Amino acid sequence: MECSCSCARASGIAMRIAIFFNFVFGIAFIVFGCKVQNPPKDFAPVMFVIMGTLNMFASLLGFWGSYHKKRVLVGFLACGGFSIILQIALITALLFAFESVVGRIASPSEDKAKYDKVAHQLSVSRWVALGFLAVELFTLTMALLLRFVIQEEQPYNSFDPESAQQRTNTLSSLAKDIERLASKSKSMGERAYDKVRNKMTAKYGQYSHADSDWRSKTKVSWRT
Repeated sequence: MECSCSCARASGIAMRIAIFFNFVFGIAFIVFGCKVQNPPKDFAPVMFVIMGTLNMFASLLGFWGSYHKKRVLVGFLACGGFSIILQIALITALLFAFESVVGRIASPSEDKAKYDKVAHQLSVSRWVALGFLAVELFTLTMALLLRFVIQEEQPYNSFDPESAQQRTNTLSSLAKDIERLASKSKSMGERAYDKVRNKMTAKYGQYSHADSDWRSKTKVSWRT
């Protein structure tokens, strides 16, 4: 259980670091798409804006889901998976149909300087997008592990069977002693409370860290 909790924490931290880069890349993609063509209307600029928006939204889901919100991780996996499909389509087009993609934005016969500028920008961006694809694949891998493999930390159920049984027996015995002592008198004043407290401390140890000046702070009336 302790090892599982450590793995969950480590995976969550690694995922949140990767998600930070996802979010930064999302902003960069939107800015780049608008810089290449403003407003974006052709294939490459529109794809960059869509991918950037999708990655920013997915990053918010992933950051929330990394804190063991497994249902939210499903949304992150869906958005991240769709984003990867779009990136693969864009990178493929930039690698194998580069001139056609650039020609849709700027015609070399009409404005050679603009064509060269757009060609240089998209030439660099395809390798950046390829590197980001590796980061996103890593993030999705972490999300898959947190969603389907690594168990969530369960601090309230971390007792082994023997400790849980001892805890149950102790609490049961304590409840019976309190009922027995309380039933001896219909009105429990301060002296009766001190008697019960001393007996409980002798039997179960120092279970209360209350201030010794409890009489001036407690608002509980022991009159029944």
